[in-house]
Amino acid sequence: MFNNKNGIESLLLLLGERLREARLARNESQELFAQRLGLTRQSYSRMEKGSPQTLIGNWLAACSILGRLDGWQEVLAPKEDLFAKFEKKSSKRQRAGGRRKKMT
Repeated sequence: MFNNKNGIESLLLLLGERLREARLARNESQELFAQRLGLTRQSYSRMEKGSPQTLIGNWLAACSILGRLDGWQEVLAPKEDLFAKFEKKSSKRQRAGGRRKKMT
């Protein structure tokens, strides 16, 4: 979906817009939100503009402040293949049921 430079830039712009909307919904200034993140207002402003130089830690901190960390746990998680999961589950070795009889 976002495999090229324009796609990445578009995604960063979208994230910046969403961050701005969330900040405004809380009725906070850029200055106040930047202080909460430990950033200058200028650095925070670049974040809202979708700057690719923004550290991922700053994005995580912003999401934490906004109560939106839940979705980050899925980032880079392996894709679940239901068929492979079923095969793995069904091919699991079973423990033997009883004792073996001795041949005498």
